[in-house]
Amino acid sequence: MVEKTDPEANRDKPENPFSGLSGNIREKIEEDRIATEEGERQTALDFIRIFRIKEKISSLSGPRDSVEIMLGGPLYSRILHKDPVTSVSFVANSTCASAGMDQRIHLWNPLSKDEVRTLEKTAYNARLETTEQRDILACGSLDKTVHFWSLPDCVHQSTLDLGGFGVLSLAVDSNTRTIATGLYNGNVRISDLDTLETRSEFRAHDGTVTSLAFSPSGMTLVSGSDDGSVNVWRPQDHTHLSGTSEFSNPIKAVKMLDDERTVIIAGSAKQIQKWNSHQREMTGTFTGHSGDVHAISISPDHRLMASASKDNTIRLWDLETCVERKTLRGNRGSINDVRFSEDGDHLFSGNSEGEVAYWGVQLDVTQRVLDLVEEMLVDGGFNVRRTRKQTVIITLGEI
Repeated sequence: MVEKTDPEANRDKPENPFSGLSGNIREKIEEDRIATEEGERQTALDFIRIFRIKEKISSLSGPRDSVEIMLGGPLYSRILHKDPVTSVSFVANSTCASAGMDQRIHLWNPLSKDEVRTLEKTAYNARLETTEQRDILACGSLDKTVHFWSLPDCVHQSTLDLGGFGVLSLAVDSNTRTIATGLYNGNVRISDLDTLETRSEFRAHDGTVTSLAFSPSGMTLVSGSDDGSVNVWRPQDHTHLSGTSEFSNPIKAVKMLDDERTVIIAGSAKQIQKWNSHQREMTGTFTGHSGDVHAISISPDHRLMASASKDNTIRLWDLETCVERKTLRGNRGSINDVRFSEDGDHLFSGNSEGEVAYWGVQLDVTQRVLDLVEEMLVDGGFNVRRTRKQTVIITLGEI
């Protein structure tokens, strides 16, 4: 039986301006591609995002209906380094620090017209960390040192000399004013953040210590190594609490959640694992990346995790369910590091092309695509309204 369509029901509904993606929209994308010297990959991504808009507005059926579209892709991006970016960090809510293989450390505020600032010290294959209060920026390097700057003025304060071994990982705990450094020889050194005096140094792994993270309380430290092992320690007396050697690939990143037992482990196997260090068993898997995972970051409310991958994407996950919430695209190279802002609304990343990017966590469609199609939407009878929270509301009639 064929359903009859009531012509009155669709009287107020304008024709879909993207039907077939023909005519002006193809011409606009091609003109924009040529004007900006963008490649075929960017054009393909534009079409995917336009299809997303098309799917959203196809659900509109009456003058009071509306859909909200979240903008995606980086809000701002810039090539700051001549070589790959190795580490990034927020030094204020919208001011970001990045370190690259060019041995430069730059500060950039994407929301300001201020010039990029370059710190006077250099660092090779650097790792950046800040205190929770954002009063200190620390930078560990393969040159066997950790440099410290006061924030927000970025005045160089001191240098911690690690002796004969380079620093591959770094963790700072503001509660106990402690800094942990993971060394090339497999050792972890625990130092006083204010005096830089060594509290202890111990053998943590047979291989290089590639990742370190304190628990939120600072009472526990988790370490990962390129030998595929993960260990949990009590840093006050370097007591070994738990460990696993189940991984056959190098560990790239570890984080401990606020329950003091759940460890998030990322490595060279394209997956991210959730491991219970008390029961010593895997309790979840984050599956979706098609390349090695280089870095992870936990949102301030401990609900989301961001992961940076060799597959050129950042993925957002629900920490409890391990379900992917969103994939952020738009980078041209492997994403080497990612961090949440203090308010959890933004991300900062650095990639293999020397590019840094500032993202909105809730964004879905790029500003570039919206600029291309907004005129068509308006001409097609739709209303388009941008909001302060970086979303776009599309309606068939007046709100």
